Amino acid sequence: MKNLSPGVAMLTLMMTLMMMAGCTDSADERFRQLAEQSLYEQAEQNKRLAEQSKQIAEASRRLVEGDAAARKDLLEAQKHLSSELHDERAGLDRQREEMEQERRNIATQRHRDPIIAQTIGTVGLTLTCLLPLLLAGYVIYALNRSGDENDALSELLIMEMTADQPLLLPRSLTTVAAIEHTPSSPDAVGSINCAP
Repeated sequence: MKNLSPGVAMLTLMMTLMMMAGCTDSADERFRQLAEQSLYEQAEQNKRLAEQSKQIAEASRRLVEGDAAARKDLLEAQKHLSSELHDERAGLDRQREEMEQERRNIATQRHRDPIIAQTIGTVGLTLTCLLPLLLAGYVIYALNRSGDENDALSELLIMEMTADQPLLLPRSLTTVAAIEHTPSSPDAVGSINCAP
């Protein structure tokens, strides 16, 4: 009897009482109808309890399935979040490495730039100092190179200006030049004509 529910135990007790009392008189008839009605209500209640138990079992099954699906979704979301976090860390590490490389380049450039600037300044100063020497050297070279032509030209002009009959210059120009440069002695004319 321990396994019976309270409703079934009550029903059994009522049936036993009905059997003991018998069904001969009207009071007993009423009691019997009451017992039957009670049995009917108990059966209906048992059906409702069974239906509710079935619904509870179905709801429990759906709850377990929903819980399993939620856990699966949670694991997938956690895996996705972990993957995104890993990618973000990798990106941050890459950016940190690029910044470190840029910092090294800037440090190297800061060390190298003053040296280059000093070298450019030294080369510029050296060229500035050498420029007058180069100019003087060029002038000396130019004078030595064209010296023979200038000497010959100078000699030709002197001879033309001092000649009685110039061949190249017009007569009026040689007369004016001869008057301006008239020697005071004949030795001076000879020395002009003999000048190389």
